[in-house]
Amino acid sequence: MAYAREGAKVIAVARSVNELKSLESAVRSRGEEIMAIPVDLSKENEIQNLRDKVLSSYGRFDVLVNNAAVSYWKTIEDMTLQDWDFTMAVNIRSYFLATKAFLLTMKEQQSGSIINISSKSAEQGFVAEIAYCPSKFAMEGLTQCLALELNQYNIAVNSLNVGAPPGKVLKPTNLTLDEAEKLPREIKQKYADDESMVEAFTDAWTFLAVQDGSGVTGQRFSTRELAAFLEQNGWEKAVAKWRGKLTMAVYTPYDLPKVVRYQTPDGGWKELKF
Repeated sequence: MAYAREGAKVIAVARSVNELKSLESAVRSRGEEIMAIPVDLSKENEIQNLRDKVLSSYGRFDVLVNNAAVSYWKTIEDMTLQDWDFTMAVNIRSYFLATKAFLLTMKEQQSGSIINISSKSAEQGFVAEIAYCPSKFAMEGLTQCLALELNQYNIAVNSLNVGAPPGKVLKPTNLTLDEAEKLPREIKQKYADDESMVEAFTDAWTFLAVQDGSGVTGQRFSTRELAAFLEQNGWEKAVAKWRGKLTMAVYTPYDLPKVVRYQTPDGGWKELKF
């Protein structure tokens, strides 16, 4: 929605047809341009078909936002090989495949920006994220490798940790829009809606979208922190601060918690005591 309001021609991709239609309707109601395409990003042939459709429609491709993710909220005892493989197929392999699919076009253009959506789960382990955490750690490694390899083609590659505006939280990914709408009012009010997200973070998202290899690449950003920096300092100082740098993971010891509260597949919560 934010990119469409900035004048971009947006291609929205997801498995959920109903939610794609909802997004498409919201964007087009403002006279903005969007192409909504149902795609299962765990399947290589569907990513290739997506590429062909996009390029035949627009003839170029400038910004790739890799945002697909799945989490089963299972511990290792309950996690099956099928669950593990599907998590990796969506959370990391699809980022690799989507990048490869559009790489030739970006190379020929000698410009482009790839934004890989990250998580706190790329920084530390969590209970019941036995596949999700490794996939996010891997995604950060992929980002750094791509930033090095694609710089010669003037393509920027950064990762972005999602966030909600101050005082709000993100709607749980596995909660559909219809399910969220049926929640009690006091719970719904805690979640950031589309308009509040667009208002708070359009500048940060746009800043990353317009980067190329000569600007900011190989960085790991927090959405809130990037938005705050841009508001206080402006784009020129942001480019000056991060241009010509990459990001190295730093592993810092922290105290083992006495109690961990973690989500379960049914949407409930459990506690693990150490």
